[in-house]
Amino acid sequence: MMDFLHVKRWLIALLTIVAIAAPAQAQTFPSKTIRIIVPYAPGGSIDLTARVIAKNLQDSVGQNVIVENKPGANAAIGIEALLRSNPDGHTLVILSDSPVTINGHLARLNYDPLIDLVPITKVVSSPIVTAAKAKPLSYAVAARGSASHLAAELLQRELGITMQAVPYRGGAPAAVAMTSGEVPLGLVDTAAILPMINSGQVVVLGVAESVRSQSMPSIPTLREAGVPNFSAPSWLALFAPRGTPDDRVARLNAEIAKIMGMPEAQKVLLAAGLEPGPNSSSEMRRIIDADYKKWGQLIQATGLKVE
Repeated sequence: MMDFLHVKRWLIALLTIVAIAAPAQAQTFPSKTIRIIVPYAPGGSIDLTARVIAKNLQDSVGQNVIVENKPGANAAIGIEALLRSNPDGHTLVILSDSPVTINGHLARLNYDPLIDLVPITKVVSSPIVTAAKAKPLSYAVAARGSASHLAAELLQRELGITMQAVPYRGGAPAAVAMTSGEVPLGLVDTAAILPMINSGQVVVLGVAESVRSQSMPSIPTLREAGVPNFSAPSWLALFAPRGTPDDRVARLNAEIAKIMGMPEAQKVLLAAGLEPGPNSSSEMRRIIDADYKKWGQLIQATGLKVE
């Protein structure tokens, strides 16, 4: 009888241990390959940022981290691929501000960026700069309805002037158009035009941020240059799909903050005009909400439409 009781107690203890351990094992994260979707073609600044994250995140968490390029439809193809994935933290997307805070004001989307995208952290800033070769009458922007286009519209309203926007298919073509003299002025992200700035092909008039650029600390902000109320920050951030557990968002946030503090990662990003600047998920949400409201009001006031 005593032997039976001992066996019974031993089995109960074993089952209790298994019951406690099983949930802990189920919560292991990450438990498989992490995918970072880049909704743009390979080779640009967003792709570069994703690959810096992937390399270092893989080393940190001990799981494979792959980058998948899914370009098209103003980032909608990549975003929709994210939203079809299991919200378990193993599929992420890296986005610039435009698909999150601007596109919804200009086109009907199959998703709500404010609801369906969970911000993990801001990764880098890519400051918009105003650069010129001659007295401007027209200006180059990355695309109609892009962050640089809206920044230009905001700047014109602050200065009380009117110029003609010339949209291009991205920041790099806009930068080339300026250096060739096709257009005399442009507002583009630093990553697209930094080589032309460094070679002296264009003159930077100011940075569209409230603080000076880490990549170009000698260049004043446009506020310092005489436009006191002007600021148009541009950023890249990492997102997970709606429903991703908070603890996994927090783990990813901590890992990205660690990566952005690594000297080698900073060196690569700063050389490309990308300025590491991680923040909390809640702070990124606050930035998104404020930018969404600001750009929506500007689009409504200007009557801007994507042709």
